[in-house]
Amino acid sequence: MSSTVLYLAIVAVWAVVLVPMWLRRDTEATGLSKLLHKKADDTQELTLEEPTLDDAEETLDEDTDTAPAPRRRPGRAAVIARRRRRTTGLLLLTVTSIIVIATGLVPWWVSVPPVLLLAGHLSLLRVAVRMDVAQHRAEAQERARIRAEARRAAAEAAAEDAEVIELVPHVEEEVFDQYADDRRVVGG
Repeated sequence: MSSTVLYLAIVAVWAVVLVPMWLRRDTEATGLSKLLHKKADDTQELTLEEPTLDDAEETLDEDTDTAPAPRRRPGRAAVIARRRRRTTGLLLLTVTSIIVIATGLVPWWVSVPPVLLLAGHLSLLRVAVRMDVAQHRAEAQERARIRAEARRAAAEAAAEDAEVIELVPHVEEEVFDQYADDRRVVGG
């Protein structure tokens, strides 16, 4: 009885690891389907004729057209969704193992692998969050540096394009003041 439960626990732990891998949707063909397509292409290429230069160029063109595109990094939303699925799966596995132990069907040590997996996953999440924060900080600093350089370049360009106007000092005209102490008589 206990060995059967142990095997079921191992299968459940591996299912938590393998099911997300099976459910992952890749844009390119992977695994067996890629192998089958390659085998079909190889059987079509087998002929009894000797290949010519034109055939080699066509094969080269076909190979470059069917080359797999480089894989892009998953977006932030996809990474967060994957983290949530793993956390939820490990949490459900841990709770299930605790419930099975509480009912007395299995010994206590059956809960050790799920608890260790959950603890390890949570510690990795903690490290991942720190790395995400550091990356966001670095990106924000880089954006601020680029904005400051753009402002500085705009100010320099505006200073170079500015027209310099020379200001002439204002010469005061001498105006007759009737109330001045040294009055002059006009005409005399």
